[in-house]
Amino acid sequence: MVKIKRKPGRILRRGIFLMVGCLLVLLLLGMGALLWNLWRDPLSALDRSATGLRVVHSVSYPVQLHHERRVFRDVVLAAPELDTIRITLSRPQQLDTLLPVILVLGGLEVGRQSLYYIPDHGNNIVVAYEYPYSPYYWYEGTPLTEVPVIRRAALRVPAQVLAVWEWLQNYPLADSSRMTLTGYSFGAMFVPAIYHLGLQRGLRFGPTVIVYGGTQIYGLLRHNMVFLKEPLRSVAAFLAAQAVRPLEPSLHLKALKGRFLLVNGLFDQLVPRWSWMPLQREIPGQKTILNLPEFHMHPDNPALTRKLVSISRKWLLEQGRINP
Repeated sequence: MVKIKRKPGRILRRGIFLMVGCLLVLLLLGMGALLWNLWRDPLSALDRSATGLRVVHSVSYPVQLHHERRVFRDVVLAAPELDTIRITLSRPQQLDTLLPVILVLGGLEVGRQSLYYIPDHGNNIVVAYEYPYSPYYWYEGTPLTEVPVIRRAALRVPAQVLAVWEWLQNYPLADSSRMTLTGYSFGAMFVPAIYHLGLQRGLRFGPTVIVYGGTQIYGLLRHNMVFLKEPLRSVAAFLAAQAVRPLEPSLHLKALKGRFLLVNGLFDQLVPRWSWMPLQREIPGQKTILNLPEFHMHPDNPALTRKLVSISRKWLLEQGRINP
């Protein structure tokens, strides 16, 4: 039997053709996914049912908060399409009547901790929402496996927040006619999508607070990914922005027709003027706009946090949405 020897060059060419073919297939699939993402209704990507929502854990405990004695209640909610939702409620020790509710979306890593940054909760229920993803998971895992997890978690935030909103409307201690949605920094980026999705579901929001929000997720990612060099930075920012495109604030601004407090920093190094100016300009509702000579808010700058909370509190008092 005569053995036919294959020429190394022919084998190499076939290998190259196979690799090119695979790359073309992946490229076509990627382009198809990108086009589908661009044409898809962003609300359809964010809408998740809260059917079956239930309390799976609840614990209350007293807290000395600045000059106030409060009662904190950690609550874990769960629904099949929403995964696990964690919130912490802060209420006065003494209850005389139903209380206004302030739902706070703070920074990425704060959750319950955001309650400690608010110096005066007053005769109100203040609720801190915890995002369904922690940076800890990124460092413990690998970027390639974590990116889909981050996308899945981020796209669930609006539906989770709305599930919390509806749950709070039926909370025995809450005055459902005086509920306020507030977003600060990272949390502010979600407010337009939450508001828009809520309106589609027939929910109505009162005066809403957006502090240090912005638009243009791609530009913000590219601006802040200083640990990457070009062109990798632009590529990474583009892919990440496309992954969470349904959350892009500019896609939802036209639906925001209520009353808004919009606060930004003139010297904000993380959310620059080109990001927050379109937010302030394109929201069609009644707007109170304050642009402060400040940098971005951060836990290391408690004075600025107190100032922003004080501004928010004064405005909400003027709107009749909260108690002193």
